[in-house]
Amino acid sequence: MVESVEMDFLGRACRMSRMEHIRNEEIRQRTRRRYTSTDNIEPRQLLWYGHVKRMGGESWPKRTIEYRPQSRRKRGRPTTTWLDGVDQYMRDRAINQKEWQTRAIWRSKCGMRQKL
Repeated sequence: MVESVEMDFLGRACRMSRMEHIRNEEIRQRTRRRYTSTDNIEPRQLLWYGHVKRMGGESWPKRTIEYRPQSRRKRGRPTTTWLDGVDQYMRDRAINQKEWQTRAIWRSKCGMRQKL
């Protein structure tokens, strides 16, 4: 969703219509954008996660992240949570769950992924 809005904005900035069927790579090349918005969002979410995990035990952000509802969920596909996304980002970057304890190590591992 974020990427589609971003590409719509970039296309309009270049005065291109969706009816022209120009590929996203071409629009990015014309605007000289190397990274997408999600490439900027992911490391920031990881940095925030490490920051909250290092907080004191009774802070509201930490309590919110660690909260698990006791009631059953509705039938159907399980909803994905913010924490599920953070876990996926950590798997993508091969970050261990406990590395948030050392701030310098955490910040070095949470950097932007390299584009190939």
